[in-house]
Parts: sequence; structure tokens; C-alpha cells
Amino acid sequence: MASRRQFLGGLAVAAGTLAACKKIEPDTGSGGALDTNENAVALDATMLEDALVGSSYLGTGGGGSLAEARELIANDLEAGLTFTMLPVAALADSDRVACPYGLASLAETSDEMQARLDAIENPVEMPVQAAFEALERHVGQKFAGVIMGEIGPLSLAEGLSTAARLGVPALDADTVGRAVPEINQHSVKVAGVPLTPIGAATPFGDTMIVENLGDPTRAEDILRSIAVVSRECGVTDSPITGAQAKAEGTLVTDSLSLAMNIGKAVREARAQGADPVEAARTAGDGYLLFTGTVADVERRDEDGFLVGEVRLAGNGDFAGQNFVTNVKNEHLVARRDGAVVATCPDLISIIDMQSGDGVVNPGYETGQAVAVLGFRCDPLWRSEAGLAVFSPRYFGFDIDYVPIEERLA
Repeated sequence: MASRRQFLGGLAVAAGTLAACKKIEPDTGSGGALDTNENAVALDATMLEDALVGSSYLGTGGGGSLAEARELIANDLEAGLTFTMLPVAALADSDRVACPYGLASLAETSDEMQARLDAIENPVEMPVQAAFEALERHVGQKFAGVIMGEIGPLSLAEGLSTAARLGVPALDADTVGRAVPEINQHSVKVAGVPLTPIGAATPFGDTMIVENLGDPTRAEDILRSIAVVSRECGVTDSPITGAQAKAEGTLVTDSLSLAMNIGKAVREARAQGADPVEAARTAGDGYLLFTGTVADVERRDEDGFLVGEVRLAGNGDFAGQNFVTNVKNEHLVARRDGAVVATCPDLISIIDMQSGDGVVNPGYETGQAVAVLGFRCDPLWRSEAGLAVFSPRYFGFDIDYVPIEERLA
């Protein structure tokens, strides 16, 4: 997300830099899950890098900067933080977990707003962590783990970092299975479980709790308005129980493992001189939609969202063809020679052929060699409730959702 869960860019990295200057002790009061849950898997530097690279494939152009994600995790490791991952099935029914993420706009910060931010004597370096801790205090229970908000580079790094700082595991699960533009694309909400109470915190030191929502769709309006007046906002929602987390359809499970598997495949392919894009496609059981070069990028800011098109010119097997994606922070619709080949909620990702990393919108250069991969979304998004908030028509396109495997068949 800067999308719904772009994790606060520069401040997140600034916090990591600060962490590198001093030893950070995890909060051992957070249930002790980091030390006591025998099902928690330790994540080393290689596994974390694999997860970030894989998330750049699953992020569909959103989820924040991969470079900033790498810097944040590197600084956390240097500061001595320990990262672990916990399967959802290992939660006790009485445990409680929650989903921390950040809201920010891709629009440039005005000089006035930047001056106000720079004038803060004691800025909150990690608004996401502040929101998480505020919600713990409100519900009166330490959380046993962190739900990943979405699978995208900086989004994932911030979730992992928050878990490590608090001394609890990151769940092998998120609320989407990819990156998305809005809070409405949230599996807990689609499952009919309230997102409230919600904790929120800003870099200005403001902390608040949204205890109830008159309508679930108001979460997007309320929280984004806070982000607009503060440039960014840390959020923690969905303080669900272990029993709720384990119920089918509440979370997208094994998504962190999937990101790591894709990243591992890319890393090993590079080492062997093989095609990393094909390795990632195989690891994610995806589809090659296009290869070519960047011809043009149209982008504009609309209410804090990056909106526009990415246009590609084909080469190789796609020579003479063109490819266009419609973007609202993430790639939502893809057309090849004018024919729709994939739409949300299925995943559409553009990969840089030189680095083998997924390209985060709007980071393109004219002439850049790229490939486009498509992946199937989690089945929960193909339900009636899922498509109600995550179909092409939800975003204003006059297109019915057809599963990617059916369109390509």
C-alpha cells in the first residue's frame, strides 16, 4: 500500500536506524510466546530476505519499498532483534492476536506539513508499534502474535519488525494474501468478524481507540482521514482470539511461508544462473502473462491513492503485442492487446528482469525490461462476500471477475 498498508516509509527506516544504535530488548511481557511456544520457527537473515523478495512478487506493485524493507530488517538484525514465525494452528483458543499496519499516501508531502513534522521535538518513530501497544492496553491482554496486514515488502517488514520488537512471533498468515488499496479488502472483515476495537497512533504523538464503527466500511474513511492530516498513521485492528484466527476463512494462512518459498526459488535460480522469474512462477504456481519493456507510465494522486496505468511493449514470444495494467496503488486489471487477461482479486505483478525483484509502483523507467506474472488469489476472495469488496466492479471497472485460470484457458 503507499497503499492501505504501506508501512510508513521513512519513519520505519528511521526507527530501524535508531535501533541499530542501541540494543533493543524485546517486550518479554507480551505473553512469552517468543521463548515458550515450541512451534515457533526462528527466521534467520536469509529466510527474511527470501520473504521480502517473495513479497515483492505477491505485492502486485504495492506494499511499499523493497529497499526500505531490506534496510529496516537489516537494522533490526544489527540491533539484536530475534524474528520468529508461528503457524496459526499453534495458537491456543484463548490467545489473542492483532493486525498492525500503516496508512500513508503516495502523494508528496507539502512543504508546510513537512515543516510541521520536522518541528516535532520527540516524534513517534514507530506509530505502528504505538498503535499495537495502545490496543493491548485497551483490551487488557497481551497479544500472542502479530497478524501480517498484507504481503508486500515494507508492509511485511514492518509487521515482522513490530513482532520482533514486542517479543512475539509473526503469524504465518495475513489478511489478504497480497497487497491491496483499501482497508475494506480485509479477510477478517469479510469473515464477518468486527475489526474493532482499533488502535491508531500518529507521528505527532496522538493515540486513539476506535471502539465501534457504525458501519464496517467507515474504517477506511476514519483511519485514512487521520493519515491525511498527519501524513501517516499507525493502525492495529482485528484483536481476534486464537479460536477465531483458526476458523476457516478468517485469515489467509501460510502466506508468509509462500513468500519465503518464492524468494528462496528466486535466490537459488540466481545462484544457478537460471531464470528467477520462471522459478518464482513455478514456486507460486502462477502464470507468465507478458515479457517486454516499459513504454509509458501514467500516474496521478487521487485522495491519497496512486492511480494510473503502466504500459508495456512486448518482446520475445510477445513481440508486437502491448500490455496495460490499471493501477490503484496495486495492479487491478491487466489487458494484453486490449483483451482482459487478469483482474483483482487475482494477483498481477511486474518483475524487473535485471534484478529479479518485483517492481513497486511507481518505480519504473522507460525501456526497463520486465516480465508480468499472474497468481491465483486465496479462495476466500472468490466468495460472494470477498468479491463484494474486491472485484473489478468494486473499483469502477465494467468488467466481471473471471478466475485467472479460466481467462487464460
